[in-house]
Amino acid sequence: MSTHSSLGGPGSVRASADTVAGPEAGPATMGAIRVAPNAAHAFGGIWRLTSRRFFSVTHWLILLGFFVLLVVFSIPAAPNRAAAVTGFLPWASRFYVCFLVPVLAFVAGAGVMRDDLRSDSVDYILTRPVRRPLFVLFRYVSHVACAQGEFLLSLAVVVGIGVYREVPALWPAVPLLIAAQAMAVIAFSAFGFFCGLITGRYVIIGLAYGAIVEVGIGNVPTQLNQLSMARHLMAIMRPILGDAEIGVSSAAGASALTAPAAAMALLGFAVVMLAATVAVFSFKELASGGGREA
Repeated sequence: MSTHSSLGGPGSVRASADTVAGPEAGPATMGAIRVAPNAAHAFGGIWRLTSRRFFSVTHWLILLGFFVLLVVFSIPAAPNRAAAVTGFLPWASRFYVCFLVPVLAFVAGAGVMRDDLRSDSVDYILTRPVRRPLFVLFRYVSHVACAQGEFLLSLAVVVGIGVYREVPALWPAVPLLIAAQAMAVIAFSAFGFFCGLITGRYVIIGLAYGAIVEVGIGNVPTQLNQLSMARHLMAIMRPILGDAEIGVSSAAGASALTAPAAAMALLGFAVVMLAATVAVFSFKELASGGGREA
């Protein structure tokens, strides 16, 4: 994180003991300049730190590379117009929205949290007059807002492929794809924040979660499969996929999980993960570079 942007008011140097320093605050902070915390200034500073990646040439090159990969990944599902009629929308729903977006949102969210735990970032965070819970909340909101914009661009590429292949019923499906993608980013970014906070090996936790919950429990033909977040995403896109694709029998179709209920479940998952992140971060001992040098 850059030290050129301020999360507090003008002239802030170090927070008082009851701000973000939390457990790390010591006698050295007692004589520091006291600045009244300002949530608006804090959010503005965190937003600038988060959104500056849009001005990075390297970041845009990575995005362009990802867009090219999307085109390549779509070839097996839509090698020609005839195959795209039946294969493209299931690919866009199951592979792109239910697999690719959650994986990337999880990794990006965990990566952001790990960056904030680096010694140089900790030195910066601990000198800002913003409480730790607010820092996590503002960081999450800023990250998700930027991520939503990036994923909208990638979804535009997916829709462009569908337009090129002349996929029927594409446009009625777009709002559902947008809604499901937005919920996937919200839920799995929060999960990534939590996993990135508790361990640097968050990829292992993600793989274990995917294998046990999404692949294992999610395919069990009982109510237990509702623990799968991917199943909730598919419920939002039920008009695209149909009952058979999401594992709902025709007899149980009327009582199947509705789109609003699925969206609420995903939001609830995000709230729980974010609350757990705030709870752990509020009491976590952070190793600053200055502390190690001393």
